[in-house]
Amino acid sequence: MGNAYLKYHKTHLTLALLFLFVFSLAFTQNPFVSAKSHSLIFNESNAYNHISSQLDFGFRVPGTTAHNNCADWIVDQMQTYADEVFVHDFSIQKESQPNYYCQNILGKINTNKTKIVILGAHWDSRNVAEKDTYNQSQPIPGANDGGSGVAVLIELSRVLSLYKDNLDCQIWFLFLDAEDQGYSLGMYGLEFWDWCEGSMKFVDDIEEFYDSKSEKINSFILLDMVGGTDLIFTRETNSDLILHNRIFREGRKLGYSSAFPLNPTEISVIDDHIAFKDYGIPAVDLIIDFMNGEWNYHHTHSDNLDNIDSESLKIIGQTIESYMKSHYTGSFPLWGYFIIIFSSGILVIIPLVYLYKRIKK
Repeated sequence: MGNAYLKYHKTHLTLALLFLFVFSLAFTQNPFVSAKSHSLIFNESNAYNHISSQLDFGFRVPGTTAHNNCADWIVDQMQTYADEVFVHDFSIQKESQPNYYCQNILGKINTNKTKIVILGAHWDSRNVAEKDTYNQSQPIPGANDGGSGVAVLIELSRVLSLYKDNLDCQIWFLFLDAEDQGYSLGMYGLEFWDWCEGSMKFVDDIEEFYDSKSEKINSFILLDMVGGTDLIFTRETNSDLILHNRIFREGRKLGYSSAFPLNPTEISVIDDHIAFKDYGIPAVDLIIDFMNGEWNYHHTHSDNLDNIDSESLKIIGQTIESYMKSHYTGSFPLWGYFIIIFSSGILVIIPLVYLYKRIKK
């Protein structure tokens, strides 16, 4: 009777501990979940259509009607998906040149969270085609250089707004103006402008948009030229290496090893992430080798829809979606680890004790 009673309770204790172990995993984030286990809903067709919509406005050069109309469109998109939308107005005036009105556009989700991740892209298009063999003084379409990053951000705002209750961070969708008008091959985009004017202006005023005492910006992830054919990302040397490696690992987990190679080409780029890096925020520039790589339409009239690949949009969109879900889906509580360790320990000890008693007999 005693042995049967002990065996009965030993069995039920084991089952109870097993239940406790499974329960702890079900109600806490499993830190060992692979990227492929996520249900990814990024839609590359939506992103492609967002590029087409931008090109329909015309050349998004500061000072033009197309530029103003595109800004209104981005604001409308953000008002659909974001909890809060801000327009950061600024102007640029160089020497004897006109005063240009510009806008950075910011959409936020999960504004009650104290940790912030910024996803950024520039939305202006270049005013000259200095790398082309004809009409060099004319604007370029900017389908990839500007348009692709904007399109992916808008689709990510839809995707992550649906998932926001599971995220333990704020996400900022930041559309930066006045990035692409600097000096190259003897030509300015707009006379005497620097590169990345908009990001420098935004960082100058960044504390207007968050409380630096109670909130912390965790990272800045820049998407630049992410939708072209033959997508292969570089190791941009001004970027935070830890952040770079995490995103590349995420892409490779999803099977996108060609786009996120183990030994990527190294390049150094002046881009919108620099201002955030200088402010002290870990920043990464996800960008192709536009100087020597396979996609060679940079700052030419051929930066159009013909040289956009929906598969590239899917690769970068799913990778960032998966990265956010892998790294910012709740936080694994300390008590969860204790339960797992304790339950695992008991489940190991019970059969050892049982085996020991059998040997003694």
